[in-house]
Amino acid sequence: MRIKKLGILNEKYLKNEELLKTLKQTGFQCYCTDLARLTETPFDQSTGFGAYWFDGEHITTKKNKTISNYANYVDKGGALSYVNNANFKAGVRIAFSFDDIEDFNFDELENLNLEYPLTVIGGRVGETFDKLFESKSKLIATTGRTHFVDDKEYREYEAFGIRFIRKRCKVQPKLLSDGTLSKKDEDVYLRVESIPLTIDDEERLVYSSVILFGAVLDSKGNRFENSELYKNLNGEFLKSINDELEHVSPALLFNGNVKDECNRYNFKFNSLTEEDIIEICINSNIAVFLHGPTGVGKTERMIALDRNLELVDFGCTSSDGFTGIIAKDFNSKELFLYEPYWYKSFCAKCEAEPEKIHILFLEELTNARSDVQKVAFEVTLNKTLTNSGFRLKLPENAVVCAAGNEASESKSATALSEPLFGRFAHVYIETDSENWLKWALNRKKEGRQLLYKKHEENNTIHPAIIDYVRVNGDRVLRTQYNGVTPNADPRKWVLASKALYESNNPNVLRAFIGEELTQDFIKFCKMRLITVDDVLNDRCKVEDVALDSSLRWYTTICLSTVDDENVDKVREFVSGLGKEFLAVFDYEWSKDNDERIMKLYSQSNKALVKRLELDGNR
Repeated sequence: MRIKKLGILNEKYLKNEELLKTLKQTGFQCYCTDLARLTETPFDQSTGFGAYWFDGEHITTKKNKTISNYANYVDKGGALSYVNNANFKAGVRIAFSFDDIEDFNFDELENLNLEYPLTVIGGRVGETFDKLFESKSKLIATTGRTHFVDDKEYREYEAFGIRFIRKRCKVQPKLLSDGTLSKKDEDVYLRVESIPLTIDDEERLVYSSVILFGAVLDSKGNRFENSELYKNLNGEFLKSINDELEHVSPALLFNGNVKDECNRYNFKFNSLTEEDIIEICINSNIAVFLHGPTGVGKTERMIALDRNLELVDFGCTSSDGFTGIIAKDFNSKELFLYEPYWYKSFCAKCEAEPEKIHILFLEELTNARSDVQKVAFEVTLNKTLTNSGFRLKLPENAVVCAAGNEASESKSATALSEPLFGRFAHVYIETDSENWLKWALNRKKEGRQLLYKKHEENNTIHPAIIDYVRVNGDRVLRTQYNGVTPNADPRKWVLASKALYESNNPNVLRAFIGEELTQDFIKFCKMRLITVDDVLNDRCKVEDVALDSSLRWYTTICLSTVDDENVDKVREFVSGLGKEFLAVFDYEWSKDNDERIMKLYSQSNKALVKRLELDGNR
């Protein structure tokens, strides 16, 4: 069946509800689709109902002359209204009679399927489409179909069974159906889907149950039958919705109560005190920097761990005082190094007790001059003192720690340089009476004397971190540096991995990547995700995946790591989550791999595969 002519609702159906029983049941108010909102249909943000045109009856004088030519519309509250403004925009609800359907068959009327881009595709899937277009991926194909929107023709695309258009938003931000705001001058993706239709048997009428788009009725004030809107509806718009395509069945939705939280990495999630984090970092051979105002007890925290620590006061130490003094032997004329005052005693402690960790504590590092901070960077990075070619190594069981005041707390303090800041795990000491009493009661008189164990360099980053960065990408790999609190970067994730292996508690990450990102990481770790092994060993069903879209998206990303040999079984499982998640899976599994792309399309689009093969042979 095809539509021969389109119109809009007539005033007679609105004034005399008995003539249209279906409209009486649903009411005059009508929901505003995302496309209608983006094409400036007035709508109520709390209900989603919008204003739409109707074909008004002629108003005439006794001499049969028209005295009014107002445009007629139902406002967003459901009341009949009129406007005398040629540039006013309202929504469009299409309507047509049974007589306007070519090859009309009443028995097949329920299967009448008209399609149009209506609903925004946002979130993770929208981001995936952004990547496809940016990389000019072969995973996007054109269907050969177009849609006429806001006086402009848009090409229809298809990726992973989802058909959509790409439209540049030219209006001020609008609240969309997914709760997000559109952004002016940015692209939005609109899914091509079936137009919801209402069928009135008695009046032999079909009309849309939603507002499709916004439009001006007629800039010259003509009535509907002579208007620009009538011409547009029966021109490109009618052609696009009459085009026939093979339709894909909708994705299945599964019900079931699934616990959203799990512990797939076998972590401990109990809270960690600042002292716990300091100890974990030192046991992981990671340098620690203590932040906090004067008198908060930064040095006491270090002494509690190593009563024989070596303390160097950087507030009154020169670079030579820290690295040693270069002198010349008057007999041999050769240069030699006077070792710094603290170095011999510190090495002696480490050698006398090789089974224990000993701390080199750089106090007031933020009060040091820039040349001294530069030297501190070397000893923190490589446990090496360098001066004019002479190098002194710290013992293996030595750990460098430091403390300092913030620039806002002390006039003599300066912010650490970004490279030096990035070499430490950062612990912020904020002492109130409750925290101080806990520390005081647990404080040991002789210090804890941490045992030293030689760390084998672990070449593998913790799998929880790998999964987290894979799922969230650049947003979490690197965050903005502000010089005050820790930020994430690739080096910090390596340090965080060491501490995570040592503690098995994600709360330790706040010393490396900051509190906010740590809480996001913990939330991710508690999500109940399905692994590749779960699918391959039939330990789960699609029904076991929570309905929450974020959880399904995370699960899909994790499953996309499957190898080529087992991809078919895993891909079949993901298809049960819905087309959107299969789209994400296919993109993540096949990106930057032409062979995998060809494998995907060989299963769903042989014609496209043949075209791609021809392009590749040119």
